[in-house]
Amino acid sequence: EELAEVLAGVRGVESGEVTLQGVAQRSSHPRQLIERGLVQIPADRQATGAIGEFSVAENAVLPNYYRRPFARFGVLNWRRIRELGSRLIQEYDIRGASPASAAGWLSGGNLQKLILARQMNLGPRVLIAVQPTRGLDVGATDFVHRRLVAHRDAGMAILLISTDLDEILNLSDRIAVLFEGRISGELSGPPFDLDRLGMLMAGADR
Repeated sequence: EELAEVLAGVRGVESGEVTLQGVAQRSSHPRQLIERGLVQIPADRQATGAIGEFSVAENAVLPNYYRRPFARFGVLNWRRIRELGSRLIQEYDIRGASPASAAGWLSGGNLQKLILARQMNLGPRVLIAVQPTRGLDVGATDFVHRRLVAHRDAGMAILLISTDLDEILNLSDRIAVLFEGRISGELSGPPFDLDRLGMLMAGADR
């Protein structure tokens, strides 16, 4: 999760360099990265992915509420904000929700759909997805997986960070294994060499 925070501009870089399309991002603010096409689905959907007291529509515009058509001269356009909330509810099958309902009342799966919908609506080039299905039921997990694969197939670069090995194996084109804070090795697939993957996870190659 610390790696994801560094890449998304939430945590400062202590050493090394983060580049996006060849441009160093060392001092970038999360808003700047979003505007450059990098978005994140954080690991904790309640604490950092959404504001439970805000409405579904308000959560839908958190990354870009200050831009047209949602605001002009610092004044929010509530009609456009509600329209976006309604559209995302329909497109992402966010059940039990209305634009005015509090996001905190949504189930875990539907809250994750809202976060996914909000980030994808920005039209990013790069998505960092951290534990995107942790705690979700089978139906919500399948929905999130299908959306991630569809966007990958459409050309989006997705960095999936997960402790669910089955999720990694089912969705990934390439796997990088972190061991003691460093990349211990990389594998291309599918199919993946499970024996080598296990050795990398155990640090055997180190």
